[in-house]
Amino acid sequence: MTPRTDAAAATHPTVQEQATSTSPAPPATRIVVVHGLGATAGSHWFGALQERYTPYGIEVVVPDLPDSQAPDLDTWLSRLAEVIGTIDEHTVLVGHSLGCVSILQHLAARDDDWRLGGLALVAGFVEQVPGIPEVDHFVARETDPAGVAARTARRVVLSADDDPVVPRRLTEDLARVLDADLTVVDGAGHFLARGGFDRLEVLESVLDGWTLTGPEADRHAVS
Repeated sequence: MTPRTDAAAATHPTVQEQATSTSPAPPATRIVVVHGLGATAGSHWFGALQERYTPYGIEVVVPDLPDSQAPDLDTWLSRLAEVIGTIDEHTVLVGHSLGCVSILQHLAARDDDWRLGGLALVAGFVEQVPGIPEVDHFVARETDPAGVAARTARRVVLSADDDPVVPRRLTEDLARVLDADLTVVDGAGHFLARGGFDRLEVLESVLDGWTLTGPEADRHAVS
């Protein structure tokens, strides 16, 4: 991977590493956002994604997952199966922290011949996180990252250089096993609202390219 600087987020400078290749995909028309430990659908920058894309006719779903302070993987997978339903190349899945590995576990558990338009994972991991034993069982099962990568047209992982919750190394490992583009944001912590992230513009910049641009995506905001 070749690093380069990116000024997409003026407040939080980024460094990006491009994956070796990306596959073309049609514009996304549906985004499902999966929150993490202790969060809800109204936390952090999730609602801002709805405000950003819903006016363009893009469906944005942000489910509340059960008992997020003491989550159970099987319970979350059951809820995600209901919410996510059928996926295709017009679907994008977005995860934050524990939501990232939850998405990967959901995809690994599917028994249909699925294809996915995009996967955007923020501060994610597929290994045990030091000091957070509550999530150990989420990474105990195989997630088949190579299989996920082969079926997903576009993949990006966001990390912070100073994340106090999920060490940067773990998120970089996630990007590596998914052969995903990696964006490192300086000073972003764990991308939380209390850290100034009630909106995540660097992620919106990626999703804009997956939803609002290209000859097949000549959309206008619905008034």
